[in-house]
Amino acid sequence: MRIATIWRVIRDVDLDGIRSSALAPFEIWVASDDPADAEALHRLLSPPGEPHPWIAAIEPRNLPPAASRSVAAAMLVSRGMALSDTLLAAREGLKAARIPVITIVVGHTGPAAAARGAGEHARVAVAALDEGALAPVASALLAAVGGDGRLAIARQLPAVRPVLFETLIHDTAWANASFAFTTGLAETVPVLTAPLAVGDTVVLTKNQLMLGYRIVLACGRSGEPRQLIAEIIGVLGGGLLFRQIARQLVGLIPVVGIVPKVAVAYSGTWAIGRALAAWANEGRTITRDLVRAYSAEAMGRGRAVAERLLESRRR
Repeated sequence: MRIATIWRVIRDVDLDGIRSSALAPFEIWVASDDPADAEALHRLLSPPGEPHPWIAAIEPRNLPPAASRSVAAAMLVSRGMALSDTLLAAREGLKAARIPVITIVVGHTGPAAAARGAGEHARVAVAALDEGALAPVASALLAAVGGDGRLAIARQLPAVRPVLFETLIHDTAWANASFAFTTGLAETVPVLTAPLAVGDTVVLTKNQLMLGYRIVLACGRSGEPRQLIAEIIGVLGGGLLFRQIARQLVGLIPVVGIVPKVAVAYSGTWAIGRALAAWANEGRTITRDLVRAYSAEAMGRGRAVAERLLESRRR
């Protein structure tokens, strides 16, 4: 597949819009009855030794009327499962301003502590504001922001990137597996097999390239969309991406069956995403062995996805 063909495949995607979302400024507000807790959360989310200026500690009794940047979310830190009157009032004010509220309960764990309250987008219960709290806090924050706005959060706050990568890669792998499942059902009609082979290649390629594009933007890469897409293709080693996709099309051979096709579509997409994240975020070199290892790692998950899709179809 040539570069010109690739551009025809992705020409309907708003690459500039995705990039604009990744570059958009934002604020995250943090409020607590104890300023030390707000400071600890600020440090947890910020790059090491560099408190990020877009994370703002606010006084819960006096919410700012406006912000210089759009407010992505507000995080309320509480030492009790029941919020203080001050935090309750702040939550109501934020709700009225249509700012997503994430409540973080510190020192309590379990379902009761994590039960979401009225006006909260999410509630997270953690033992302490330490590294162990990072993943659940990041998950709640990214879910509250949603869409490509998550790219801007990860671009500015490297600590949340692993959680975003996990979500983006799984969602894309699931989409490709679902597509492989759908086309697999149609492949019992012999006349459709060849057209579907072409269609599979186009859809899988497009989804994986868009996954890579979002990953590199989240990692802070800059450049025009064409430049970034070309860099992604180049780093994949002159055809590695397309050889991987070719393996995903093994299910086009009727005797192989639909479960292997769906499993390989999932694991192949997972492998490409993991390899690109390792390259863009950690500086690792993408090799065939690395992609093969990631693919093997995800094969069990891919088979589980295939079985779930088959069970849904039976029902």
